[in-house]
Amino acid sequence: MTGKRIHVRSTKYDGSPHWEFDSWLVREEGPLLVTSNHAGQELKNWKGSWRTPWDTLNHFWSDRWYNVMLLEKPNRKGLEGFYCNVTTPAEYDGTSVRYVDLDLDLRVSAQGKLEVLDEDEFLDNSKRMGYSPDVIEHARNALDELVRLAAAAEGPFAVLARAPSESP
Repeated sequence: MTGKRIHVRSTKYDGSPHWEFDSWLVREEGPLLVTSNHAGQELKNWKGSWRTPWDTLNHFWSDRWYNVMLLEKPNRKGLEGFYCNVTTPAEYDGTSVRYVDLDLDLRVSAQGKLEVLDEDEFLDNSKRMGYSPDVIEHARNALDELVRLAAAAEGPFAVLARAPSESP
């Protein structure tokens, strides 16, 4: 991997651990930080260790309530899709990225198919962990923005406009 090592750590709203891993700086542009990971790398989550099957470009923003992971098949074999997490804005201090995962997720296939995930977890945790009305509103707006960007192939989803479509 090239670039500076960046430690990524997410928690749940109650402060419990969620994900933790090292990533490598690709670029920093204003509020956007892009890092990368490679297929086979071990990541830690609340259940234990997990090896990612994809090369990823991770997009974190300090002014948006989500992050976007562009997933590529190993060895430049093509786009797998995207995994988007609704989160608090990322905090980057030059060596680490931190954010709170708010449970709602969006999966986007390489063909642009959208699938909202974990709605039930969001509803349960918003009550159990006491998400404020402001946090709930930000989370809903973030999911709406992700759906709009993905459907329009804008922002990190712009590669969808260039990706070959799946034949019927």
